[in-house]
Amino acid sequence: MVDKEWVFVLGAQDPEMREIERTLRRAARPFVHAAQRNSRCIPRTAYDADGVIRVSRAGQALPTVLLPAQPAVFVECSIARVPPSFRVDHHHPGDPGYDKLPHDYLDGSSVGQVLRLLEMEATETQRLLAAADHCLTAAYQGACPGIDPNELLFLRASWQGLMSRRSLADMIDGIRESKKQVVRHFDSELGEALFLDPTEIPPDLAEGAALAGKPVRYRQLLPDGTVKEMLKGAAPPHIERFMEQHRSAGRDVYGNPHRGYAGAYY
Repeated sequence: MVDKEWVFVLGAQDPEMREIERTLRRAARPFVHAAQRNSRCIPRTAYDADGVIRVSRAGQALPTVLLPAQPAVFVECSIARVPPSFRVDHHHPGDPGYDKLPHDYLDGSSVGQVLRLLEMEATETQRLLAAADHCLTAAYQGACPGIDPNELLFLRASWQGLMSRRSLADMIDGIRESKKQVVRHFDSELGEALFLDPTEIPPDLAEGAALAGKPVRYRQLLPDGTVKEMLKGAAPPHIERFMEQHRSAGRDVYGNPHRGYAGAYY
């Protein structure tokens, strides 16, 4: 349990972080957002923040500061020259949830760790969010206790449909079609399905691969022209080989072999 004067510093926005924010609001706990140049961090900049902001309910960024003596819980972020009093994360070695396996998905996930700190029980929706964020492929394959893969698909498709303005039926059809393409492209010798042309990536590819329970390697063209290559849903040795290959080539690499994902920037 953290005292009520502790402030939570939140990283980049995603479904799990939105739920953490809602939980902190319900518990009347103070929170701010990690920022870079007074703009809220995105996933690529969350660990290179240079300050914090508050975001109003209308989405307006409001400048603020962390008081020097105020204890802070950093959730999936880092701020230059500001050591956290406690860290909630599962992305890097040493994080509380880094090496948690699928059956410990709640302790592995950031939303589960925040709930533990607040001494709150997880709701069914929070459990689904925790499993999806910590180990999506394993959750779809029934490896997370108490998680129904069909309910997980409904939750994920509903959220993604909302964000992309697609209907629920269209989302589910797209995910299932991507699942078929992953199975069709799966190379048993490589142990992965390959989609290396970023201009020909099927919609909902990563979700379809998780549903299929097959490792998938694919490339994405980012808005700034950078190419990012990702491997998802693979076993730890497979992930470790992928990360080492890209490190040896001098590329920026991220990932967690215990959670079955990695990526590299060309």
